[in-house]
Amino acid sequence: MRFCLKTLITWLVFLSATALHAEALQADEKAAQYSAQYSSVPSPSVADNIAAMDKDHDGIVTVHEMREFIESKHGKGYQKKLFDEMEKSAENRSCGSSFSKSLY
Repeated sequence: MRFCLKTLITWLVFLSATALHAEALQADEKAAQYSAQYSSVPSPSVADNIAAMDKDHDGIVTVHEMREFIESKHGKGYQKKLFDEMEKSAENRSCGSSFSKSLY
């Protein structure tokens, strides 16, 4: 009886260790998937993107410049309805806000 109890305890310890090892392997696999999903390659900063958008180098990024930049990254016609609306609201104004006065 004592032998059976020792054998049973040995098997329980062995199975517990095996389960812990399997969990550790799964955690390692998840970490590898995460690092593969999120690249360590540096991306441009916000300042870099704004400088790339400002084609006339006047320090102001217009909705037209922003549209060109974003379409160059995502393809022509990307968010067309949104940009059409933004461009329409920005026409003849010093800024695109609804409370700004017309320049003409």
